[in-house]
Amino acid sequence: MKKILIIKMSALGDVLMALPHVDSILAHHLDDDVWLLTGPSFRELFVNHPRLKVMVLDRSKRIGAESTYGRVSWVRKQVFDNIYDLQGNRTSRLLVRFSKSPRRVGTQPLRIYHFHPEDFYRRDTRQHVFDRLNETIAAAGLRPARPQSVLYPSPDDIARVVHWRTEQGLIHRSFVLMHAGSSSDWPSKRWPAEYFLELARRLEASGRRCVWIGGDADREINSALAREVGMDATGRFSILQLYELGRAAEFAVTNDSGPMHILALSGMPIYAFFGPTNWFRSHAVGQSQRVLKHPVDCSPCFLGRCPPAKGHACLRNIGPEDVYLKIKTERTVDAASPLVGSVRS
Repeated sequence: MKKILIIKMSALGDVLMALPHVDSILAHHLDDDVWLLTGPSFRELFVNHPRLKVMVLDRSKRIGAESTYGRVSWVRKQVFDNIYDLQGNRTSRLLVRFSKSPRRVGTQPLRIYHFHPEDFYRRDTRQHVFDRLNETIAAAGLRPARPQSVLYPSPDDIARVVHWRTEQGLIHRSFVLMHAGSSSDWPSKRWPAEYFLELARRLEASGRRCVWIGGDADREINSALAREVGMDATGRFSILQLYELGRAAEFAVTNDSGPMHILALSGMPIYAFFGPTNWFRSHAVGQSQRVLKHPVDCSPCFLGRCPPAKGHACLRNIGPEDVYLKIKTERTVDAASPLVGSVRS
């Protein structure tokens, strides 16, 4: 039995997009001892995983076993037979450099890796993260990942979600999930709240209940929206529970966010807004046809706040009527769940 290490520490969306590649590595090492080194915020994603052994690296800690240097020492002592660095940042390269591993796989063509893609991956590279990671593992002789994976909620997680849906009268595929917020560092990712409100009204008129989801950063906007239409479920669900809730919803409308990637794993359609960030590189896996965008010269700008002179044109120019028409057209194709509301011309 060989010892295998996968490194993927952050961020939430990137960790979730890497799950199919983790599956491919596990399939390649069926009889081996496989470890995952990740960030403290993502330990819960893998607590019920049937095969992975999970260790945490907390880059905010300067000393201790979970600190960067504590984990460098741990990796060095383990002497892993294979290391798959799916992170590719300064910290993960430090771990690889001092690992003593005889077989190192990485996302960039650097000398510390034995197997890697031929070209560098830069901000302007027109390649999705999913495809880049496929190129990375293929360089080491693994089969490319398929654009699907699963999470492993506990029986208690599943029961809590079912209980909440029952209390709210949300039967299977009778509701949609809406994420109108973003992290506090990225208000530029937010489609205008008044547009979300108009879209939610149209969706509810078509017979779909709207559920506003998110975390602490989304409380204010979700509370304001839920006072007008839909129900506020801010902070009610863990990542695994939100994944389970997504398995019962019809579809979701989100900004570019962690919930977008969580819900994509649930197997539902995701309609997601992109403006300041590069949709080509980081849209939810398998959802490129549902990206909602408007071309402007300054997009993507990668700015957390839009300069006032720009007027947030990349997202403000996507009207709620256009989004509703796109959803209505696609969902009408699915005869099991057509949207039946009318659209204002």
